[in-house]
Amino acid sequence: MQLQQYGTNKEGRPCYDPRGMYKLYIYGNRKGIRSSRKLAESCKVNLEVKWMMCGAEPDFRTVSDFRKDNIDSLKEIFHEFNRRISSAVEWGFCSVDGSKFQADNSKDNNFTKNKLDDRIKWLNAHTDEYLWILKEMDEQEELEEVPDKLTREVIEGKL
Repeated sequence: MQLQQYGTNKEGRPCYDPRGMYKLYIYGNRKGIRSSRKLAESCKVNLEVKWMMCGAEPDFRTVSDFRKDNIDSLKEIFHEFNRRISSAVEWGFCSVDGSKFQADNSKDNNFTKNKLDDRIKWLNAHTDEYLWILKEMDEQEELEEVPDKLTREVIEGKL
């Protein structure tokens, strides 16, 4: 996994820990937060995110730039995260004490090797789609950010 190095200069603020930024994107993926601005806001407001980021509060541009610069490693991490989550479920043996249960082995409830391969392909495509949506959200927010002309009337109207 190749990381883009931030803050290699001697002067200025030190760089944000890449592990924290990856955690932030995994958090956003699990909570359905796709906007870099909302992820940055979560770093300031949400206690669990503050703890996860060790108190760091990156702005939305830093969050967005991190995604743009490390898109390949983000894909790898999303795949690894999904793999670990799926391996955390134990498929061991289960014994029942004489209780009777109705069996339900419909086509949707059983998996073959081909079905699992198709599911993995779907997850990979879903990851690519998710990262594309993140990029689109950032571009849309940048367009909304810059007003055409700030005149006295426009500012007074917004106030």
